Amino acid sequence: MEVPPGRVERISDGGEEAIRAILAELRAMKFNGLLKTSVFRGDTPSQGVLVLRGGDGVLAEHRSKVDIAGPTAVPEILKDASSERAQLEVRTYDYGHSAISIDQLQRSYPEAAVKGLGNADEVLSKVLIQEAAERDAYLRDLDARREQEQQLVDREEELYKRKWELEQEYQRSGVRQKELESLRAELQAVKEASGMIMRRLEERRTAEDVEIQSQRKVLTMESEKARAELEVQRRNLTERTAKAEDLERDFAARQTSLADREASISAREESLERERRQMNDLYASLQAETEKISGAREVFDTRLADAERRERELILREQASGEGEGRLRQHDAAVSAREKTVGDREKAVESRSKNLEAREAKIAAEAATLAKHEEALDGQGTTLEDRRDELARATERMEKIAKELAMRDRKLAEEEREVRQRHEEVQHRERELVAQGKELEGQNHQLSETVEELTHSRETLKDQAVKLLRSERALQERLRAVEAREQELAKRDSVTKKRETALDKREKAVETEEAGLVDRTETTGAGSEDLKARKDEMEREYATKRAALERRVRELDERERSVEKESKSLEGLKAGLEEHEAALLGGVHELAPRKASVEKAEAALAREQEKLRKRVASIEAREAKLKQEVDRRDSAREARARELEAATAALREQEATLAQREQELDKRESALEERAGRTEAERKRHEESVAALRASIQDRAAKLEAMKSQLAAERADIQETRFEHKAREAKLKETQAKAEKTDADLERRKKELLRIKEGLKKIR
Repeated sequence: MEVPPGRVERISDGGEEAIRAILAELRAMKFNGLLKTSVFRGDTPSQGVLVLRGGDGVLAEHRSKVDIAGPTAVPEILKDASSERAQLEVRTYDYGHSAISIDQLQRSYPEAAVKGLGNADEVLSKVLIQEAAERDAYLRDLDARREQEQQLVDREEELYKRKWELEQEYQRSGVRQKELESLRAELQAVKEASGMIMRRLEERRTAEDVEIQSQRKVLTMESEKARAELEVQRRNLTERTAKAEDLERDFAARQTSLADREASISAREESLERERRQMNDLYASLQAETEKISGAREVFDTRLADAERRERELILREQASGEGEGRLRQHDAAVSAREKTVGDREKAVESRSKNLEAREAKIAAEAATLAKHEEALDGQGTTLEDRRDELARATERMEKIAKELAMRDRKLAEEEREVRQRHEEVQHRERELVAQGKELEGQNHQLSETVEELTHSRETLKDQAVKLLRSERALQERLRAVEAREQELAKRDSVTKKRETALDKREKAVETEEAGLVDRTETTGAGSEDLKARKDEMEREYATKRAALERRVRELDERERSVEKESKSLEGLKAGLEEHEAALLGGVHELAPRKASVEKAEAALAREQEKLRKRVASIEAREAKLKQEVDRRDSAREARARELEAATAALREQEATLAQREQELDKRESALEERAGRTEAERKRHEESVAALRASIQDRAAKLEAMKSQLAAERADIQETRFEHKAREAKLKETQAKAEKTDADLERRKKELLRIKEGLKKIR
C-alpha cells in the first residue's frame, strides 16, 4: 500500500505509554493523517502504516517477513509501537495546500480497510500478553537448548567413564583368560588320567585269563583306590566346573560390555549425526544471516536513496523559493547551483547568504523609500498613519525574518556538511561491509569444505562402524560357538561322569548279582521248601478252619432240626389252638418270648452263614495271590538274568564308545584351543581398531568445538556490525526529520514573506 507521506507533525520513540498518549491525543484532535512505525524484530525490519480519519483508523498495513493488511495488521502495528526501540512518526494531511483525499485512499486500497481501532487499551493489553507469551516460549526454548547441551556434556562424561570401565574390564578379562588356560591344562591332565584308568579297566575287563580272575581281589582293591582318586578328581572337576561357570559368567558380562560398547559407539554415531545436523543448521543460519545482511543492505540503500531523494526535493524547493522571490522582485537570479554535486553546495549556500544580504539591503532601501514616502504622505490623514505603523511593523518583521533566514541558511550549510560527512561514512561503511561480505563468503567456503570433510569422515565412520559391527558379529558367533563347544564338553564330561558312576554301579551290581546268584541258587531250594511249608501250614489252617466251619454247620443243622421240631410242635399247637382259642389266648404271652428267641436264632444263623461265605472267598483270594506271587518271582528271576546279560553286553559297547568319544574330545579340545587363540588375536585387533576409531572421533570432536567457537565469534562480530548499522540508520532518520522540520519552517516563513510582500505592494 503506497500512501502520500504528508507533513511531519511529530517524531518520537515507542513505548506502551507513548502510543497510548499519542492515540488518545489524535482521537481528541480528530486527526487526519497517518501513524508510521518502524522497528527491528530481531534482524528483520518491520514497518507499519495506520491511516487515521477523524482520530480513528481506516486503513492499516504491516510489512515484515510477511506483509499483511487490514484488521490483522492493527495488532502487529500496536505491537511494534509498544516497543521502546520503535520510532513513531505522525504525519498530517490537514495543511494549507494539501490535496490528499482519504476517501480516494480507501477506494484505492479496500483490502487494507479497518473499521476503527476500537478500544486501543484492550488491544494493547492483548498484544502485550501475546508478546509476553512469545518471550516466555523463547526463554523456554532457550532453556531446553541449554539442557540439551548439558545432556551432551553429561553423555560425554559417561562415555569417558565407560571407556575407563572397559579398559579395567579388558585387564580383568586378561587375568580370567589366564585362569581359563590353567583350568584347561588341569582338565587335560584329568582327562589323560581318566583315559589311563579307562584303558586299565578295558584291559581288566577284556582279560579272560584265569590268573586275572584269581587276582580279582587285588584289582578290586586297585579299582577302589582308583575310584577314590577319581572321586577326588571329580571333586576337583566340580570345583573347576564352578570356576568355569564363573568364567562363563564373566564371559557373558564381557559380552554384555561389548554390547554396551556397541551401543555407545552407535550413540556416538548418533551424536556425530546430530552434530552434523547442527553444523548444517549453523550453515543455514549463516546463510540466513547473510541474506538478512543483504536485506539490511538493501534497506540501507533504499533509505539512502530516500535521503538523496529528500535532498533533491529540498534543492527543488529551494529553487522554487528562489524563483518565487525572483518573480516578486524581478531582480533575483534563479538559484540553480544546488542542482550540481555535493561539493558545490557550500558555494551555493555562500551565494545564497550574499543574496540574502543583498535582499536585506534592498529591503532596507525600500524601507527608506517607504519612510520618505510616509513623510510625504503625513498630511493625508490618520489612515495613512495607521498604514505607516503597519508598514513599520511589517518592516520589522521582514528584518527579523531575514535574520532568521540567514541563521537557517547557516544551519542548513552546517547540516549539509554533516550529511556529506555521514554520506562519506556510509560509503566507507559500505566498503567495510563489502569486505566483510567477502570474508563471510570465504568463511562460507571454509564451512562448505568443513561440511564436506564431515560428510567424508561420517562416511568413513559408517564404513568403520560397519566393519566393527561385522567383526563384532563374527566374534559373537565365534564366542557362541566356543560357548556351545564348552557346553558340549561340560555335557560330555557330565555324561562321562555319569557313565563312570553307572559303570561303577554296574560293576558293583554285577559283583553283587554274581554273589547273589550263588545265594539265590542256594536260597531257591530253601524258598521252595518255605513255600511248601507255608502251603502245608495254610492247608492245615484251611483244614482246621474248614473243620470249625463244618462243626458250626452241623450245629446250625442241629439248630435247624430243633427249629423244625419246634415248628412242627407249633403247628400241632396251632391245630390245637384252633380248637382251644379261648384257652390259648391266655398262653399267648408265654409263646411270645419263644417266638422272639426263634427269630434271634434265625438272624444269628444268617449272620454265621454270611461270615462263612466271606471266609471262603478270602481263602480263595489268598490262594490266588500266593500263586501269582510265586509266578511273579519266577518271572522276575528270569528277567534279572536276562537284564544281567544285556547289561554286560551294553557295558562292553559303552566302554568302546567311551574310548572313541575320548579321542574325539581330545581332537575337539585341540581345535578349540586353536580357535581360542585366533579369537584372542581377532579381539586384540578389534580393540586396537576401536581405540584408533575413538582417537579419531575425539580429534573430530575437538575440531567441531573449535569450529563452533569460531562461528560464535563470527556471529558476535556480525551482531556488532548490525547494531552499528541500526544506530547509524537512527541517526540518519533523526537528521532527515530535522531537515523536514527545517523545510516546513522555511516554507511557512516564505509564505509569510510572500504575504508581507503582497501587503507592501498593496501599500505602494
